[in-house]
Amino acid sequence: MFDRIMRAVRLDPTLYRQVADNPQFMNESLIIVIAVALLSSIGVVINSQNAAVAYIVQVINSILFGWLLWSLVAYFVGTRFFGGVSTLNETLRTLGYANAPRLLGLLGFIPCVGWIFTLAGWLLGLVAGVIAIRETMEFDTTKAVVTSLIGLVLFIIASVVVGLTLAVFTFPFQ
Repeated sequence: MFDRIMRAVRLDPTLYRQVADNPQFMNESLIIVIAVALLSSIGVVINSQNAAVAYIVQVINSILFGWLLWSLVAYFVGTRFFGGVSTLNETLRTLGYANAPRLLGLLGFIPCVGWIFTLAGWLLGLVAGVIAIRETMEFDTTKAVVTSLIGLVLFIIASVVVGLTLAVFTFPFQ
């Protein structure tokens, strides 16, 4: 599993084809998503005023919107609009592995430069997602980029809505 995670971080396209073709990698994919959510969220919330709540929200946001929503959107857009040939489970597996570069977010607590690691993890995760979608859907990079960007926009919208909702509900208790 560690070797496959390193291949995901190195953006190895053959990994995503291998993961898409093998249903046995679903558990590993889920483990990666949960580990990334738990570990990268530490770096984001370490300096937060209400760290416990922020941590829980980050973890849930990462799993629900960063993996599940992105996978559903990528599957729907890729198969319906661009003629992709993937299944939902293949998309879930490959985008689970595409989360691996976000482990850099664990270093987000480092003063002055932590945000660079978090940003680099997100950008690498986005690139890995494009590669994963391209390999899973078996179409060109342009279609994979468009599919990924639609998922990213929906992720940002969902994250903002959750953040604002949480802010409204926690404001009276501060």
